[in-house]
Amino acid sequence: MTPNSGQLEMTFAPGENTFKNNLDKGIFTLLIEHDSPGADVAPEEAGRRLVLLDQAVQRASEIMPTGLAITDQYNFSHSHRAAEYAGALPPERRNAHLIYLSGRETTFERMVELIQLCRNAGIRNLVPVSGDFHNNMTRNVFTEDVRTIKWIKENYPDASPGAVVNPYKYRADTQFAQFFKLIKKLKTGSGFVVTQAGWDMRKLQALKWYMEYRNLDFPVIARLMLLTPRSLEQIRNGAFPGITVSPDFEAILHNELAFSAKQFEAAQWRRLELQAAGCKFLGFSGIQISGVDTPDKIRLTAMRIKAALREFSSFDQWVEEYCAYQAKAEMAPTPNSFMMFEGLLSRQYFDPTVRFCRNGLFSNVKMQDRLLYFIKSMLFKHCDGQRPSGRRILKKILAGCSACGQCRLHDTAFICTEKCPKKLANGPCGGVRQNGRCEISSAMCVHSKITAIREWRHDPDKLEDIYVPANDEF
Repeated sequence: MTPNSGQLEMTFAPGENTFKNNLDKGIFTLLIEHDSPGADVAPEEAGRRLVLLDQAVQRASEIMPTGLAITDQYNFSHSHRAAEYAGALPPERRNAHLIYLSGRETTFERMVELIQLCRNAGIRNLVPVSGDFHNNMTRNVFTEDVRTIKWIKENYPDASPGAVVNPYKYRADTQFAQFFKLIKKLKTGSGFVVTQAGWDMRKLQALKWYMEYRNLDFPVIARLMLLTPRSLEQIRNGAFPGITVSPDFEAILHNELAFSAKQFEAAQWRRLELQAAGCKFLGFSGIQISGVDTPDKIRLTAMRIKAALREFSSFDQWVEEYCAYQAKAEMAPTPNSFMMFEGLLSRQYFDPTVRFCRNGLFSNVKMQDRLLYFIKSMLFKHCDGQRPSGRRILKKILAGCSACGQCRLHDTAFICTEKCPKKLANGPCGGVRQNGRCEISSAMCVHSKITAIREWRHDPDKLEDIYVPANDEF
């Protein structure tokens, strides 16, 4: 198999799933994030590089369990698809790694082809993502990750699909929207969770506490990033939707940049070590690190992370060192940012008596929104059983109707999800801005609005339980 060959010459019998076995046994795992190369790299050369990385990972596994997390269409507008690219790996090594499946500029039919390639190759650890918007997109097409997970569960029972969530949201509506969609993914078939990248350890603990609060016993992997001056500039310019740096943290990084490049790099390594140790104390099953995907750095990374895990004997010792290193900087990007629980990082384990916060969730449902909801709920109460063209003008005026093949307003708080630029029907992407606005347009995120209304109506279970078909599924 070589990248972009389009097919596999033979079907491999599934072997041992090293990655899943480690998760099931509670073995803390290190994943090295590797971006599938740009399409300008020849398939043979791309495959050769991947094999070298896999060999480096095998050497690192002598220190601690290590694998690759091969991203799909992440750093390049046109790249080798990860599902095809991973075919260059030795068959017996393919399930030591994660393979991401991006829905960006990917029709559902093409997504099915990629999953079938994985199935034929015996690749079972798949992480579907809806995909980020890219300025060089030739068409505005996205395949939602919930839909992909559903198809995998129904058609590839040997697969182990994962769910991605962004816990670094600082408004109640955007944070709950992320978590409600995560629960839907878990109920649809995901067996583990991977977070978006970030630096606020309180938010990572809030995710773990929320999952315990909801009795969701699933392994969670925290995605971490080794910052470089270039990646910091890219974050500032919005190149990585959903990843933010607070003003306080940016000031710390600016001071570190004032010294030599070597000192800046050393500071980032130490920060990464502290985050990794914190993740272990907070109950994460592993970490996925971006920014170190060269063979010579992989073993070094494993050594440093292993040493960091041994450095701290208690949670309290780690918290003290972490807060001192961050100079007690505020990691939230705005004042009065939403935190789901009180006392984050003041204790290691979730306590059911800790105060669970919903402050701010209902404040975005203004009186006119409530009145409009009641009007729409009366006018369109039976819209799912009517012809899509029924009451078309009223639905367009009041709900933003886009003439779907089957009306879904009753499942989406009477807000048409076709207003989402990515046409996501089952929840938001991770790129929603910190002010609640869409990653692509200047409008407020459609799904944040839906979440706030559902919470106001005391029926958020609809956002967790009901699969909303895409418009082209009818």
